[in-house]
Amino acid sequence: MNNIITINKKSPEPELIFRAAKILQKGGVIAYPTETVYGIGCNIFDDKAVNRIYTIKQRDKGKALIVIAADIIQISDIVESIPEEAEKLIENFWPGPLTIVFETSSTLKEFPFGKSKTIAIRIPDNPICLSLLKISGFPIVSTSANISGQPSATKAQQVFDQFGSELDLIIDGGEALTSQPSTVIDITKTPPRILREGAITPLEISTVIDINI
Repeated sequence: MNNIITINKKSPEPELIFRAAKILQKGGVIAYPTETVYGIGCNIFDDKAVNRIYTIKQRDKGKALIVIAADIIQISDIVESIPEEAEKLIENFWPGPLTIVFETSSTLKEFPFGKSKTIAIRIPDNPICLSLLKISGFPIVSTSANISGQPSATKAQQVFDQFGSELDLIIDGGEALTSQPSTVIDITKTPPRILREGAITPLEISTVIDINI
């Protein structure tokens, strides 16, 4: 299990975050804790790495993957715009387990996500995850760390049990606080529509914007 490293979830060690970021920058695929379940991810701009995630997860390539970002600056580079409704959701729920579906920026047309009209993004509420995103310098394609159809991993050992050495690195940041995935809301629809219920409830969202449940 030499591809597992332990990082302090409250105060991530910079040298270990740099090590993980370097792997991502070189086209690697790694696992890491989020504010929900463990995730596996890669550089959003790396075709080969994105396709490798689909292979590792045994996931249908017709099913979209989400993206995590460090801040609004990273997000602005990959979405066409940030509508007023999205701004309200961001103000109230980010960082946190709410994934927002935006229109994809035309600047992504040369990359995997440019083939889709929409892109699902969130800023995670996890110090390890946020440090990794900031040091890497780009958004990360992210999906739950499990083979498709299997339970999502809430511990690093569970990630290893499913993927073993297929991943370039597994970050052990302790046990996940919840096994619930993020809630997904599509703000390209009028009114916005919840696509997946998760850690943030429709009632909570409805106190901020009008939605179609």
